[in-house]
Amino acid sequence: MNDPKEYMAKAKAQMDVWSAEITKMQGQMMKAGKDAQDQMLTQMEVQMEALKAQRKQVEARMEEMGKANVAATRDVQAKMENAWVEMEKQMADARKKMMG
Repeated sequence: MNDPKEYMAKAKAQMDVWSAEITKMQGQMMKAGKDAQDQMLTQMEVQMEALKAQRKQVEARMEEMGKANVAATRDVQAKMENAWVEMEKQMADARKKMMG
């Protein structure tokens, strides 16, 4: 198992990357032409809400891991990695849909 502080730093850095990507996608959504925007807006809003919800879940796992004792850290880390994998899947899907 990695050093918990090192692991948390890595997780925080990845969250920052995802947050920046979400912000960029939101900007692109706003730049879309009015006709396309109306059609795509609902789809993109649903995707954005899913990404935000997944990000909150990862953040909750990070907080849980920060509070966990050494024995519980392995279990929390496994849960966090599962949330991390799901977040990356949703980010990949959003990239395809919104960024081409």
